[in-house]
Parts: sequence; C-alpha cells; structure tokens
Amino acid sequence: MSVATTDADRAAAAEERFRAVYEENFAFLSSIAVNKFRVPDTEAETLAHEVFLTYLRKSETITDLRSWLIGAICHASRHYWRANRRIVDADPEIDTEYPDPASRQILDVLTDQIAARSVLECLAPRHQEILRLRYFAGMTVPEIAAHLGVKPKYAQKLVSKCLKRAEKVFNEKGIAR
Repeated sequence: MSVATTDADRAAAAEERFRAVYEENFAFLSSIAVNKFRVPDTEAETLAHEVFLTYLRKSETITDLRSWLIGAICHASRHYWRANRRIVDADPEIDTEYPDPASRQILDVLTDQIAARSVLECLAPRHQEILRLRYFAGMTVPEIAAHLGVKPKYAQKLVSKCLKRAEKVFNEKGIAR
C-alpha cells in the first residue's frame, strides 16, 4: 500500500513541478515567438504549448531548462514560418499591381536614391523595414503581410502609413534639392 502512495506522491510532485515551469515560462516563450519571429499571437501560444508537450516527454534528459525552452521555441517558430510560407497565398480581392495613391507624391519627388536613404534614416526601424521590403526588395503587399505575420489589408495600411510618415519627414527636413 505504501508503494501506491509513493507513486501518487511522485506523480503529484511531477505535476506541481510542471505547473510551476509552465506558469513561469509560458508568457515568456509566447513573447519570444511574437516579438522575435513575428508569429501571430494565437499561433505563438500554440507553439508554446507544443514546446511544453515536448518538455513533458523529455524532462528527464534536459539539464538546462531555460536554455532548452528558449531553443525549443526558436526552433518551433522557425519551423512555423518554413511550413506556412508555402501555403500563404495572395488574397485575390487585393489588387497589388497598382502603386499606392499616397506613394505617387513621394516617389515622384524622391527620384534620387540618396534622398530616399536620408528619409529612411529618419524613420523608426519598423517603418524603414516596411518601406525597404516594398520598394527596394520589391515585395508585394501579400508577401509583406506574410513576412510581418499580419493580414494583407493591414499590411497595405502599414505601407501607406509609412509612406505618409516618410513624406512628412521629407518635407520637414527639406531633403529635396
């Protein structure tokens, strides 16, 4: 009878250890997936749960828990983008062949690439990235959406917002010749 109590005690202790590890690290792992790898929030939570399931199976072999958890969420996030890059298609309702109306003004004025770089240097890093992807890397709006982990319509709004901000900086700084 004492063996059953000992096994039950061990199971309860293991469950309590897992609960403590889960509660301490779940938000942290999800934030790594969202902030570092730009995985959507709901998908990041799913990836964190998968990491904890793997932890349950391999908990006896893990020596440095925090490092293992961070490595596992990084690996899971990279795998997520490798797997989902192939299935993300362009939304047929969005017409990306025509330039943004807001971009005509700034693109007509910013013919000199040095002026464009000067404007980009004054923008926030996220705005710089979005404009570089769209106009220097030649990515379409759906490709930018997939890269950022957002919907194509929101990516279109981001591009327009970044262009308006660049135009404002351009006019404020007097970068034109």
